[in-house]
Amino acid sequence: MPRIQVDVETLAAGGARQSAAGGELLQAAGDLHGALSAAAAAVGHAGAGGAVGEWGGTWSRSIAALGDATARTGGNLTAAGRAYEETDATGMPR
Repeated sequence: MPRIQVDVETLAAGGARQSAAGGELLQAAGDLHGALSAAAAAVGHAGAGGAVGEWGGTWSRSIAALGDATARTGGNLTAAGRAYEETDATGMPR
């Protein structure tokens, strides 16, 4: 069986970048929700304000879901790197 080589440093770095990007998306979703909630309140018409609020809520929830998935991918990359390191250290003959 051919040897499998994994660059665990690249996995760890990618995991850190993905986690950071996910956090930034979650922050952006919160900021967007706050801004659009304020805009909806400022519209001055209940129907129009409600529509803006719903649109903003849907958009911010979608960005938050993307941020969560991105952060989880980062966690998975980091975990994969650790698993490969542990396997190399304990289970692979030198």
